[in-house]
Amino acid sequence: MDHSPHLKSYVKKHPDNKMAWYLLGKEYESSGQEGKANYCFNRAGEVFEAFEHKQIPADVWMEYQDKLVQMSKEKERRTARTRHLLTALMVLLLIWVPSANAPKHSNESASVPPGTERTAVDNVKAAEEPDVGPKETVQIGGTNAGGVFTAQGRKGSGAETALADMLTKTDRLPPKTTVLGMKQSGSWLLWREGMQPLLSVQNKGNGGLAVQSYDAAACACKPSDRENLRKAGLKWAAGQEELAVLNSSMRAFRSQHQRLPQNLDELTRNFPDNMMYGTTEEMKKAFIPMRNLLASPGQRTGKESDQQAGSSVESSPLLASSLHGRPFLGQPLRIVVDKSRHRLGLLSGNVLVRNYSVGLGGEKTPEGKFVITDKVVNPNGKSNGEFGSRGMQLSATNYAIHGTNEPDSIGKNESLGCVRMSKRDVEELFALVPSGTEVVIGTGGLPDQVLVPDSRFTSAPKHDQTNPRKTYHWLN
Repeated sequence: MDHSPHLKSYVKKHPDNKMAWYLLGKEYESSGQEGKANYCFNRAGEVFEAFEHKQIPADVWMEYQDKLVQMSKEKERRTARTRHLLTALMVLLLIWVPSANAPKHSNESASVPPGTERTAVDNVKAAEEPDVGPKETVQIGGTNAGGVFTAQGRKGSGAETALADMLTKTDRLPPKTTVLGMKQSGSWLLWREGMQPLLSVQNKGNGGLAVQSYDAAACACKPSDRENLRKAGLKWAAGQEELAVLNSSMRAFRSQHQRLPQNLDELTRNFPDNMMYGTTEEMKKAFIPMRNLLASPGQRTGKESDQQAGSSVESSPLLASSLHGRPFLGQPLRIVVDKSRHRLGLLSGNVLVRNYSVGLGGEKTPEGKFVITDKVVNPNGKSNGEFGSRGMQLSATNYAIHGTNEPDSIGKNESLGCVRMSKRDVEELFALVPSGTEVVIGTGGLPDQVLVPDSRFTSAPKHDQTNPRKTYHWLN
């Protein structure tokens, strides 16, 4: 299909978009118009070099081309709708405008000035251009060698999709963006496990981009900074877990109280108001920016106006290191228990953040949807009782996710229905998920692979999360 008319229209309106020039050149090249193709390739500059000399897969520019054509067609449809609307308005206007011979009630002419229709069309077209909010325009640079980070699945067109998506938003790209590749298991993306850099994109301004591939399948090169980027990427990923906990806790608080918390203290109180187990220094820095991301414009705190909402991201290194200043694990954390594999997965969207081995009760373990209610430290009054050092009750039931003093029962059906976890696992999960977290128990769905990092998530509690006034009778 010949896309050149749409691409020509696009480059006329966006002459600094070098990727668009490159794609137009490929169209001319395929039709044998070498002169026009070379002109476009010259205008494409670094993008031409990146795609022709570094052998980036054709799927990248094909996908990007489809997006540009789609954008151009949609704009043409909007313009046509606008013209039809204006024509109808002009007809109505002319019906109501008195003729030149009709009596006038003022000294002002009631006729339509020449050129009004054209001016009106231009004004409407300008108004149709979407306004980019302050949270979207903020340019986050990042403080490490990798600039800002994002991640995609390694298999399929993960790198190509990431690059194509970024190239459609070149005006919002920071100076350097690194895309990390995640392993996949079925429909799940595995968090932190074997993360490797896929590619980096340097924004040189005025539409100029430099793309470096780290994917052996796409580039037979061995960049010297690969290992440094891998380490920086894993550090970024660990930081995103802190943002995921804060984000999920604030959302859970809003669900329970119909408002966002005013400060971290509202999330970290004594039992039973211990929404979060503990905090980190980076969570403290991210609280106001995260609140602004979650709040509607009229709900922002204090001096954080709409214009300051984006720039406040810079006060949080964790947010500033993530593409567009938003948490990568932006979907609320939730728990899935797979009875067939004795696995408990912690998820954010389709990202599998953890996959623990658990003990269950076979048919005695109920299936269905629950939420975490009581979150209790030392539910037996001691850390080595039958419920271990942590317990999370499932809705208004006698079932819970808890520790155990029978570690050999993990991976087996020996409980009376509860979900048993090892001490290290249950203490990490307790710190990761807020009260109100959704828990779904069923059969199937999770991979068999256990997914826990060497460096576990930790946070510092400053409140009493025991409940000595109650004796729990969970069906252990």
